[in-house]
Amino acid sequence: MRQARLKFLLAWGAIATALAAPGALAQFNPFTILGEVVSTAMDVRTMAEVRNDIAISAGVNQTLLDDERAQWKGVTVLVFAQHVVLAGAVRTAEARKIAEDAARSDERVRSLRNDLIVIKKPGEEGSFVRDKATDVKINAKLTAAEGVSSVNMRWKTVNGEVVLMGVARSDEEAQLAVAKIREIEEVKGVKSRLRIVPKKE
Repeated sequence: MRQARLKFLLAWGAIATALAAPGALAQFNPFTILGEVVSTAMDVRTMAEVRNDIAISAGVNQTLLDDERAQWKGVTVLVFAQHVVLAGAVRTAEARKIAEDAARSDERVRSLRNDLIVIKKPGEEGSFVRDKATDVKINAKLTAAEGVSSVNMRWKTVNGEVVLMGVARSDEEAQLAVAKIREIEEVKGVKSRLRIVPKKE
């Protein structure tokens, strides 16, 4: 209980940092952050991992925001337990590489997957509004699914294609999460980057 409380307080500290900081952090939605705070006390990460995840995300986003070639608006940095997946859509291979280099340069990153799509024709970037709505539906599906701990998962939808990352406690949980996402009408496909981390006895 004490550790859960400390996690909760740490996450509240992240809100204050995000709201006070310039640049990319200042654009974060405080209500979204609040939702993450509520779940932080229940996730599988250590307090150090939570703190490092916040720092990794902030650092990579700020680096991309400062470089016009990076096309920051098209990049989503998914981070969980210091494992990073880059998702979204950019218009050049150069932008894709810049994002990867930015994430790789952070020594706290334990692993990196670059799932950024390079747009080759109009429409491949998808609809921001539609994809955001799909992300909301995924949240509802996974939160309601018995046997799935959605607080340990992150996702991003681009043109109906979903990238899912984070931690599942078993193969069964990972498969169930993917199956639930596939039930959503707007979802065309799911790429799972979930890591299987069994509960410690």
